[in-house]
Amino acid sequence: MAKTENRKDKIKMKIPVFSLAPEILKYQIVTKIALAVLLATVRQIALALLHSTGRVALSSGDYKFLFTTWQGPLIIILFLTVSFFYVCIDLNVKILYSGNALEGVSEPVWHTIQRAMKALPKFFNIHGLGVVLYIILISPIVSMGLNVSLTKNLKIPNFITSVIDATPLYHAIYIVLIFIFTAIGIFHIFVLHGVLLDELSIRQSRKQSSFLIRKRWKNFMWENIKYFLKMAALAVLGVTLFLVLPLTVLESLSLEIFTKRFLTILIFLSGVSASGFISLFITPLYVLRVTRLYRVYLEGRPVSVPARRVRKKYLLFLGICAIWIPSCVALSSLSAQNFDILFPAEITTRIIAHRAGGNEGTENTVSGLNAAVDLGAFGSEIDIQRTSDGYYIVNHDSTFSRTTGKKRAPSNMTLSEIKKLRVQNSDDPVATLEEMLEASKDRIVLFIELKGATADRQMCDDAVKIIRDMDMTEQAVLISLKYDLIDYIESVYPEIQTGYLTFLSYGDTMRLSCDYLGLEEESATGSAINAVHNQGKKVMVWTPNTTSAQEHFLISAADAIITDNIRQANERIETLEKRNDLERILSKFFK
Repeated sequence: MAKTENRKDKIKMKIPVFSLAPEILKYQIVTKIALAVLLATVRQIALALLHSTGRVALSSGDYKFLFTTWQGPLIIILFLTVSFFYVCIDLNVKILYSGNALEGVSEPVWHTIQRAMKALPKFFNIHGLGVVLYIILISPIVSMGLNVSLTKNLKIPNFITSVIDATPLYHAIYIVLIFIFTAIGIFHIFVLHGVLLDELSIRQSRKQSSFLIRKRWKNFMWENIKYFLKMAALAVLGVTLFLVLPLTVLESLSLEIFTKRFLTILIFLSGVSASGFISLFITPLYVLRVTRLYRVYLEGRPVSVPARRVRKKYLLFLGICAIWIPSCVALSSLSAQNFDILFPAEITTRIIAHRAGGNEGTENTVSGLNAAVDLGAFGSEIDIQRTSDGYYIVNHDSTFSRTTGKKRAPSNMTLSEIKKLRVQNSDDPVATLEEMLEASKDRIVLFIELKGATADRQMCDDAVKIIRDMDMTEQAVLISLKYDLIDYIESVYPEIQTGYLTFLSYGDTMRLSCDYLGLEEESATGSAINAVHNQGKKVMVWTPNTTSAQEHFLISAADAIITDNIRQANERIETLEKRNDLERILSKFFK
């Protein structure tokens, strides 16, 4: 009997995608518009609050005002409020729609949104806050559970994961936390369903979800594995049929350059736009699948998704094609005419060596800087700290423990004591700022990061004086993670070049006072880089070290990348500048 039920269950698992497509598309369009209006409204309120503090953006190097001004708590409350509403409109509506689809009920989108809004007060408690924060912040990182489009691409910054991976203890803790949060996501996958579809409280729904998964976890995991394998297979099939095969045939044909470029771009543009359109259905269909499993587990019987009778569904498809095909043709023609501008062969992004010479020389030393010069780097980034007797030496960490084996902070040692140390068991002494400037003069641009506990206005003043005395204002850039220091230098010493390093920001980041804006890899999107350039500033990205990350930013509009692997970056530049037309297009579409 059990086998019969399982077979029935398997048969009933089919979802009539085509008949549901018009309704899903309608839901997606309306909710996306509602979310866009919500975000635009919240952004204006948040910017008004920021501007009232004299700031243009909230960033990782200037966040303390959140806890020291009256505007700060309001911004935090605003973020939490928009998180609740975003989950409500972007996810809860999909679950309510899925419930309707399982019952064969058709409902206007705005009625579904109103129902989701009526359920919102149930989330305004400590349990609801935990659920919302998990969906917004944790679910996208562990890739488990339901998430929302607002943060679906959220990741831990690479500069943090590199430290985690390099430290066994941190790595072990990270693995344990990922396992715990993944388990939480799995066991609480049905929390929203219980609240929205069966009017349970958050606590009741959490207990119910945990019970259902414990009882049917094998089936749940198998259904998800099947689903993702099917999606992967369809993706491979689609790429093969609509990208690889057409391009292979095209490459074998003898056509004039413009025609070949036009057809190549048309194939890529059609594929990318079609993928974007199809992606509108992926999340709703997955939510529908999870909702169906919820009903199956709760009711203990197969649950089908009734097919809908959709009038004139073919007209909708033809209407979309009538807009899509001419648009792709027109854009492809225009792109082919401006091919060298849109798909440049030359790489203009420059290389800045991380910590003097990156992995090509001893960290933060003159020899490391010389290695960067020998490899043709545009710049060399170093870290300075103040000694107890007021000198400036080059060191990254808060102590010399990692680099010299001496577990003492630079601020607790005199220059003469520090000069007795040797870096990384080599003959290289700890360098002073003056020594690094002298070694870089007329050879390479020096990016000087104001580092550690001694990074203050005195350090700014002293560093500017040293740079001026050595006549290197055009060959040195003062950079920092502390925005107040960069803003101070810009105000008092406008002739000095500056760079602000940030890994998290909100607001008009491009308007921050600096000459260079240093963006961490995850935040250095194409739109962010263009916005910075529109304000007349330069962008440097830190710290892409893998070949894929380097290639991604070398073909972007970034002005420079800060990396440990200079030789590797040079090799990528050499390879990228030998690309043919197809490879240039491929790089642009899939960078």
